[in-house]
Amino acid sequence: MGKAISVRRRGLGVSVFLGAMWVFATHCGAQDWITPQSCAITGEMATAATMPSAGGISGVAKAKDIANGTGRLWRVTSPEGARSYLWGTMHSSDRLILDLPDEVTKAVGQASALVLEYLPGAQSRVELEERALQAGAWIAPDDAAYDHGYLDARLRPWVEDRVAAMTGDRAALLKLTDAGLASLLLSDPCEDFAAGVLPIQDYRLYLSAYEAGVPVKGLESWDAFLVEMSQHDRQKTARAISEIYGTYLNPADFTAARAASFGLYRQGRIGEMMASNQIYLRDFYGKKKAAELSALADGYMIVERNHTFLRAMRKFLDAGNAVIAVGVFHLPGDDGLIEGLRRAGYRVVRQPVEGEAE
Repeated sequence: MGKAISVRRRGLGVSVFLGAMWVFATHCGAQDWITPQSCAITGEMATAATMPSAGGISGVAKAKDIANGTGRLWRVTSPEGARSYLWGTMHSSDRLILDLPDEVTKAVGQASALVLEYLPGAQSRVELEERALQAGAWIAPDDAAYDHGYLDARLRPWVEDRVAAMTGDRAALLKLTDAGLASLLLSDPCEDFAAGVLPIQDYRLYLSAYEAGVPVKGLESWDAFLVEMSQHDRQKTARAISEIYGTYLNPADFTAARAASFGLYRQGRIGEMMASNQIYLRDFYGKKKAAELSALADGYMIVERNHTFLRAMRKFLDAGNAVIAVGVFHLPGDDGLIEGLRRAGYRVVRQPVEGEAE
């Protein structure tokens, strides 16, 4: 269940909408097994935990097939010699994830620009109004097509509980579009206890840059995911994302899997995290369906967005002294940002930090 811990959190798009559309219940009885205690991970737990494996295949073995699978911090040199850094984040506010390496905090404090996936705060009054008008992309028409019948019977109760936990409405699932459900399921349930209080790692970097007077930029618009998934030809992709992230709500071994994800991330063993996710999905859905769902979801979440990121980040890399911080799963693999930058003529070299694997 590794990827459940490294999910993307869109920020205002989720919290403002849900807070406006439904009144949160004091206690709705949904997903009571996710508590501050079950979410709490110690350094010892993260170090000792291992990802579950099945069928004699381990994440370690499959990770060997993933290019650039070790490392979170990479130095990027443009063809003209300008230097910048690429850092892989984990979208969590847990103290272990907010414990940033000195090399990263120093680079951000001295950067000419910090560049995130998107800017979490509204940049104008017009954008504030646009954020408040998202309901059309979230709310489904009164139509049976939005029963979300494509969800596997095993995970449907978990998804219903997740939606109810965020809204206080047991029937809220039927009110969501496919795009709205996919966007909601990208949020880490453990962030329910910290949202609005503690920053996820990306926002902690934002705060560090703000404190140092460093400009912060984004690689895509704040609503890019919801807008794209709302397109008719994206329905299969939106549904695949829900089918994948819904499985990570499985109550079994939640804390152990979370601890293992944290441990692998802190050790920079990103390829192993990705491989473990593939194994988990294969065991849940079977090899064929898992491959189909991953092709749809990763085709947009990773491959397409990496092309967008590469186009947007080049001006910052060519200017030099930038820190590009994106979700760590965007870095490895043949379609990852590291190989993409190399193909574009940039020199990309890993910069090991304390605690990472060799």
